[in-house]
Amino acid sequence: MTMPAAPKSSGSWIAIGLCLLAAMLEGFDIASMGVAAPKLVPDLGLSPAEAGTAFIASPCGLFVGALLAGPFADRVGRKPVLLVSVVIFGLFSLATAWAQNLDVLLVIRFLCGVGLGGAMPMLLAMSSELAGEKRKALTVGLVTAGLPLGGALVGLLARSDAAQADWRLIFLVGGAAPILLAVLLWLFLPETKAKSAEDVLSGDSLHALFGRERLATTISLWLSFAAIALVLHLFLNWLPILLGQRGIAPRDTAGIMTLFNIGGALGGLFAGWAIDRMGARRPFLGIFLLLMLVLIVLSGLTGATSLSLFAFAAGFLIMAGQFGLYALAPQHYGEKVRGVGVGAAVSAGRLGSVFGPLVAGALLTGGATSGDVVMSTVPIVAVAGLAALALTKWGRKA
Repeated sequence: MTMPAAPKSSGSWIAIGLCLLAAMLEGFDIASMGVAAPKLVPDLGLSPAEAGTAFIASPCGLFVGALLAGPFADRVGRKPVLLVSVVIFGLFSLATAWAQNLDVLLVIRFLCGVGLGGAMPMLLAMSSELAGEKRKALTVGLVTAGLPLGGALVGLLARSDAAQADWRLIFLVGGAAPILLAVLLWLFLPETKAKSAEDVLSGDSLHALFGRERLATTISLWLSFAAIALVLHLFLNWLPILLGQRGIAPRDTAGIMTLFNIGGALGGLFAGWAIDRMGARRPFLGIFLLLMLVLIVLSGLTGATSLSLFAFAAGFLIMAGQFGLYALAPQHYGEKVRGVGVGAAVSAGRLGSVFGPLVAGALLTGGATSGDVVMSTVPIVAVAGLAALALTKWGRKA
């Protein structure tokens, strides 16, 4: 059964707005661990290695959630999977506020990550299907810009006196809001995929990912998603601590993280706009080359003002690269297997996000400076850029 094109009406824009809100709350939760870390880590008595382990619990769950969400969505629809995912990450974000030790924190953050991982592929697929043909990349860029906007909001919350006094407030807010949003999603979000017996796939899904005509697309998507997600999650989780090592006060650190995420939101919008108008190759080339230059400069800075400016630029470029890939991924798979294709690509990114916090934790434990940690991301960005350019040359669109 072929799904008719979604009507481009005011109802569609309401649905896109709800997807944006869901992405903002996902971004709020993903950034919450890093923003809360300067208070959370000493309060729970975590070493740098233990903090690195705590930071990867959620990305591990993100990987599992994204891997499972696509096949389920291609069978039961996008909306039910999104609703369940939003409720899960809301509940376990709330539970984070009551974590008393590392073991409990690991379990809670993993389960929270499962919900986060299930939500993002649905938001990508649904926003692409709700968009007009000429604005797919921009619409997906708009929705995914909600991730860093949510990160900016948690940064602003962390600057408040209440959050400075008790880091648990961050998770209380980040957990209650998704549960309230789930009610609005249930009431007003349309399903974008028709269900039929024909959609129960196995071999078709594997062929869509690994068939000879799709193999280059899948490999390029997975490698670029994984590499750029590694860099992003390294910064989301460790940048506040790295800034603290350079003598930046906690309140100023929260402000810099806010700028990092605001830059990311603008970068996502820029990537969608540029790809819709110029194709992906030239924007990707400029984004990844500039990002390597910015990271090299950022590794040697110490002043709060210069760190703020270059953190903004780094956020803009990192998320322009990631959200540009998010915009392209749904276009490379047909509607029948889009959930599987996008979910698998997001899963690859989530796998990369697991290694980002581990890399930083291992380097710091081994005596590396904050500048060394930042410099370590430059070759990883190069890999992401090469894979993204390969996608634009050899990747096959649906």
